[in-house]
Amino acid sequence: MPRLASFQSKVKSACYLLSLIHVSSALSTTTTLKPRLRRHSPSSSFALNSVSTSTSKFNLITNPIEISSSLINSAIDVLEEQYFRRPGTPIDSILRKYIKQQSSDEVSYDSDEKDSLREIILGVARSQYKIDGKLKQLGLDCTPENRVVAHVVAIAQGGDSRELVRNLIKSNEWLQEFRRADYDSMDLQTKLECPNWAWPGLNEAYPTEDELTLQLEKLLQPPPLDLRVNTLKCKVGRDETLDAIQSAGFNAIATPWSPLGIRLNKRVPLGTIPGLLDGIVEPQDEGSQLVAALLDAQPGETVADYCAGTGGKTLAIAAQMQNKGRLYSLDVDGDRLERGRPRCAKAGVSNAQRQTVQADMSRKDKWCKRRKRTFDRVLVDAPCSGVGSWRRKPDARRTWGSVGYNAGGDDAMDVDEGVDRLKELLPLQQHILRRAARLVKSGGRLVYVTCSLLPEENEHQIEEFLKCDEGEASGWRLDVPQNFAVPFEAGNGRYLRLTPAQHGTDGFFAAVLRKDEQD
Repeated sequence: MPRLASFQSKVKSACYLLSLIHVSSALSTTTTLKPRLRRHSPSSSFALNSVSTSTSKFNLITNPIEISSSLINSAIDVLEEQYFRRPGTPIDSILRKYIKQQSSDEVSYDSDEKDSLREIILGVARSQYKIDGKLKQLGLDCTPENRVVAHVVAIAQGGDSRELVRNLIKSNEWLQEFRRADYDSMDLQTKLECPNWAWPGLNEAYPTEDELTLQLEKLLQPPPLDLRVNTLKCKVGRDETLDAIQSAGFNAIATPWSPLGIRLNKRVPLGTIPGLLDGIVEPQDEGSQLVAALLDAQPGETVADYCAGTGGKTLAIAAQMQNKGRLYSLDVDGDRLERGRPRCAKAGVSNAQRQTVQADMSRKDKWCKRRKRTFDRVLVDAPCSGVGSWRRKPDARRTWGSVGYNAGGDDAMDVDEGVDRLKELLPLQQHILRRAARLVKSGGRLVYVTCSLLPEENEHQIEEFLKCDEGEASGWRLDVPQNFAVPFEAGNGRYLRLTPAQHGTDGFFAAVLRKDEQD
């Protein structure tokens, strides 16, 4: 697909931008937009100040970051890689590969530069529908270059950046118009950065405008870094572990719901956190800790983590079991399971086994068939749309719904394929739930979990499962745990729904079911 902006216009825009942020070396009109990322001096950078988020404006970064000419160019590089060559690929994956490639070319990044680059890129993703809407009003292409420049101008408010913005909008007419955008006149769906495929379900989950706005605004905020204290290795309690992290200079607090959680409100290099490299603490969102705790696995039991992936919840379950009993990590992707092996070793997990299961739901799985009704507890971490993880994966609003989002300059909200993908996903979720249910013995527990907030993936799946009182669905009932850390409030008290707005976690849904004893 040809680029949507000519080379000459691209060079002109780059020169306007780079000259106004005081690049130490002069730029000629033949400067390319995408030079190798290079180390920059303090004189070639400016600070973007911390600002708040509002749906009437852009969804802005929460911490001050340093912006340089080379970081702006790098942000355009990464977004162009996704836009032109790897549509549908998560931006974090592209960014990691980009940084690794630059490092191999002997280009040095310090941790602050990496964080700043990531903040620019994710900031564009958090505001892309609003950015694109205004660019189209001005008759401009929705290119990565235009998005990045518009976002930088939008977030540079006050401090050292004030003069930059003043000069930039004087020199570039479309940016001046962009700054005068009236975001209050945009429709609510655009302001809340919600794709078409998720809008009906979220309106069902949150039927009032105020509630819907509150929930989706929080999904636009960057998440904190949560840790789980690993009781297999930690010889002291959470309080002592928290004290050690705080004493090392980290701004950390205890999580409000999980008794094993510690929260850092700012991203930091993981290897610098005391105890992390030794497996004493593990990165895990508090919501993920809570839904894993619902399984309440006991030492000596036979337990399965179905759709385990790389095994984040497997580690939490093994700790519940105190490494006693049999724990199986099950997934259709053997490579993903193998990537979890070093995590288990670091965490001191010794009772977990990995097993690849049949991906084709039309065929029986021999391994599962031989173990029918032999498990005490099974956690089903079902594949889902990931709506609840949007705050840490803001580009998933578009990449999940379409293989080639925004191709040809069309509005992704109009061309995304998320509706069709969601329709294909729902029967798969039901198949997985039924297959996992076959493993549970009489009196056993089944926990169904998604990181989605859409009712069709959550309550509706459980209702469909329970209404079929035959075969693997026979004898099941909802079993709301008593005295759980978080009240079950969804579905008239039958389900657990965690949200950033209400609980400060990623979005999760969980249902706890029990298999009745057979006479």
